[in-house]
Amino acid sequence: MGKIREVFQKMSLKRSLVLLAVFCLSLVSALSVITILTCSSIQKKILDTRPIIITDYVIRDADSNDTENNNGVTAVPQKYTHGELSKENQLYYWCITILMVSLPIAYIIIASFMVAKLYYKWKLKIPLENLKNGMYHISQQDLDFQIQYTSDDELGQLCDTFEHMKNEIYKSNSKMWNMLQERKALTASVSHDLRTPITVLNGYLDYLEKSIERETLTNETLQTTIKNMTEAVDRLKRYVECVKDIQKMEDIEIKKDNYNLKELIADITKEFSILAARENKKLVIRDFSNSDFISTDKAMLSKVLENIFDNALRFSHEEIIFSIKEKEDYLYFSMQDDGVGFTSEELKSAASFFFSSASNGGNFGIGLSICKILSEKFGGNIFLDNLPDRGAIITIKIKK
Repeated sequence: MGKIREVFQKMSLKRSLVLLAVFCLSLVSALSVITILTCSSIQKKILDTRPIIITDYVIRDADSNDTENNNGVTAVPQKYTHGELSKENQLYYWCITILMVSLPIAYIIIASFMVAKLYYKWKLKIPLENLKNGMYHISQQDLDFQIQYTSDDELGQLCDTFEHMKNEIYKSNSKMWNMLQERKALTASVSHDLRTPITVLNGYLDYLEKSIERETLTNETLQTTIKNMTEAVDRLKRYVECVKDIQKMEDIEIKKDNYNLKELIADITKEFSILAARENKKLVIRDFSNSDFISTDKAMLSKVLENIFDNALRFSHEEIIFSIKEKEDYLYFSMQDDGVGFTSEELKSAASFFFSSASNGGNFGIGLSICKILSEKFGGNIFLDNLPDRGAIITIKIKK
């Protein structure tokens, strides 16, 4: 039974319904024929119980072998009729007649009910319950579920489509959640970092106001204060520009075109070699890629690689290694330096908005955050790590 059900579930909805209906119709036909023949036989036996009434006969000479006929003649019936059935047999006869008509109708009704019940139970119940359960989870904004229905029929395909839709909604919601978290982080960072230069400006303004009241303000003190206030204003300007750059990166659309991968790498690394030589550092290029062509946005890819190269150039001592590797549908661009490497805090947060640490001189950390935004637009990500001996490595993963 289990194997029959399994085979039945793999059939299309139309074929399974026709097959089930034909099977039940055949069973109904066989039962109806058996019922009618059986009832006819019973009716015949009941009719045979009727008395026979002779209405006409002919007298003939008796057969010489008929010793029981003392008169030497015999009566041969010519016409006869059947008498009435007994009331009990009449009742039996009509019951059998009713059964002979009603049972086939009952078979059809029962078969229709069984077709509907089995078809619903074997073909509709499980996928409909899965879909109903899935819609309930989605209405509750719970996407942590899975529809497990592996049939190849139309409902199986519908369940697969529903599962794919759920996964796309999950990805979209996750992306939106990440964007909201980044927005929160950006807002928190803006609030925090703007507070410092504004506090400095207020402090200097208060200092100037008090110095004027006390008449202790000298030209030297005024020039020093104005210089410090100018630096605070410049810091505010640079911060605003950083926010603008990040907003521009988020609004950028990747416009892909086909490029020869070897030529693209050569064009990008040509400038890197010049910059490295200017800083008396060695640039080593290791290309392990196999593809001849790549579909990408050259300008945006160049910007990403320039940012991680600038980072390696700033922290390296003597050598920078630029590696290109290929795996399945992705390309991996790695920039390795021989510097001191990332701290544990930098490994965790260096790609976050406006991250600043002692090692980067207090500069606004937007280079790696821009790389993160663009690499995600390329369908990939950014990875930070330290090498076993010394130095850091930044890897950009993009979809080909």
